[in-house]
Amino acid sequence: MNGEFSLSFGSDNLGRYLRRYIGQDLTLRTKSGDIIQGILRRVTTDGIVSILESAMVSPFMDELVTVLRIDDIESFSFNLPG
Repeated sequence: MNGEFSLSFGSDNLGRYLRRYIGQDLTLRTKSGDIIQGILRRVTTDGIVSILESAMVSPFMDELVTVLRIDDIESFSFNLPG
């Protein structure tokens, strides 16, 4: 390395790992304790993640897109196929 620090995909490379799961249903836990469930839509190189949260019937809630910084994500989980 040439001594430059890159913020690509977040400082701990969580974003690089998250990119493997674009299009899959995930559960994210934020550092503030919030839980976000939905389909991973996008992970940008500058550390932004977007999740499509499913619509709910009761109480009624349309689908919505949640956008957050990779640095705000503590962990994520997903179901194994099959």
